[in-house]
Amino acid sequence: MVEEEEEVEEEGGEAGGGNKLLLIISLVNILGLLAIGGYVALGGGGGSGNMTPEEMADRAASNSPKRPSGVQEEPGPMYELGTLVVNLREPGGDRYLKAKIQLELDAADTQTEVEQRASQIRFQLNALLSGHRVADVQGPENMEALRKKMRRRANTVMTKGKIIAVWPDEWIVQ
Repeated sequence: MVEEEEEVEEEGGEAGGGNKLLLIISLVNILGLLAIGGYVALGGGGGSGNMTPEEMADRAASNSPKRPSGVQEEPGPMYELGTLVVNLREPGGDRYLKAKIQLELDAADTQTEVEQRASQIRFQLNALLSGHRVADVQGPENMEALRKKMRRRANTVMTKGKIIAVWPDEWIVQ
């Protein structure tokens, strides 16, 4: 009888040790999964994920070397494109945007190309802006996003020079 009790205790001890091992393995697996989930949730690895090509281009431009603080970059040559008046995409009525646009160029030589392609640039900007609603063209964040989109869109017709910024002098929504 004493021998039977010792055998039961030994079997229970082994089972308890097996349960401990199983518990430790499970905890390690859970911690590993939590670590992987956290890595992915925090944008793991800096991959492009669901970024649009425009956002990727902006990220690449923002990763370029920065000037030391306090040093101002000289503005490039400016070209006045004129005033654009576009109908906005509003289902409830006639709404429009009136914008007076200045283009900042990369070099003085680019001005000749911009003058030759001014109609194409205006067409591209009209097409871009007319596809937006009133809510899309109001507010500082939206305006900054539109400036970047307009720069990219205007550069699609350029072959030699480059437009480095679009500056609206007037921005009226009615």
